[in-house]
Amino acid sequence: MIKPGMPGAAARGARVAASLAAALLLAGCGSFTDHLPKFLRPYRPDVQQGNVITNDMVEQLRPGMTRDQVKFMLGTPLLTDAFHPDRWDYLYYLNPRSGAPQRRNLSIVFKDDMLDHFSSDPMPPESKADNLILGQKGFKPRSQDTPPPPKTPSK
Repeated sequence: MIKPGMPGAAARGARVAASLAAALLLAGCGSFTDHLPKFLRPYRPDVQQGNVITNDMVEQLRPGMTRDQVKFMLGTPLLTDAFHPDRWDYLYYLNPRSGAPQRRNLSIVFKDDMLDHFSSDPMPPESKADNLILGQKGFKPRSQDTPPPPKTPSK
């Protein structure tokens, strides 16, 4: 606190300390970081939860498949309800660094341990699912057709 009659250096030091304290308090606010340049913002990773299910996987589902066949094709379901043991739910949630969160659901219903029917949100093709997982740029493997750089002869 600045008190009347403080020497100039002490008053200046108190102002600097108060400014630093205010800056530290504001740094925790999300609305404050929205106005910072991109390189000063805190890192925010993509949040992915659940099973990655593609359109190709959903198209392979057929009534009459066993539970083991469905589990082999889609993986272990994220939700198995104790009150509805004949229903499996595959959920996927992606909250990217930028852009709107995405949520996809696939519900599978069994009757006598065989696939009876299912309902699904529109699922992405496999190439798009890979890009969602790896980020917007995606994974670009080094081409096998590219020749290695020429070696310089040693003397």
